[in-house]
Amino acid sequence: MSENLPMHVDDLLVGHWSSAPFSYGVMETSELGLLADGRGWSSWFNSGALCVTRLSWICPEPGIVELRAQWIVEGTPGSEGVGSLTPASTQPAEPLDEVTRHHYAVGSAVPMPGGEAVMTLSFEEPVEFCHQYARGTKEIRAEDDPARLLLPYQ
Repeated sequence: MSENLPMHVDDLLVGHWSSAPFSYGVMETSELGLLADGRGWSSWFNSGALCVTRLSWICPEPGIVELRAQWIVEGTPGSEGVGSLTPASTQPAEPLDEVTRHHYAVGSAVPMPGGEAVMTLSFEEPVEFCHQYARGTKEIRAEDDPARLLLPYQ
């Protein structure tokens, strides 16, 4: 087995996740992008700032995800919206070596009273300041990473 392949990833976690449906009344949002090959990113943003953490992830046991932060890039949102960074207004990428483990569950939750239930990734301890993320698209690529132009995947 290659050293670059993940030990185990839970297919339920693969894809894009957003805290936006659970962040009503809050001026910031967090997102997770978890690729099937064990790479990914997390981001936190508002109208004036964006922080993207490049990471790798595995599930060492059922119900636990281990996130290994490798790089962090901070800046202001790009002209295409809050989901991309503008290179001219970005701090240099900084390497990280931080590992966190999070208990998680995937199920259905109602983000707002009277709203529709959505597929939800819930954490006991927050990831990027949020406990709950709504399922976005399952099919994502490394090119969907908001820091892809500043910190290319290798």
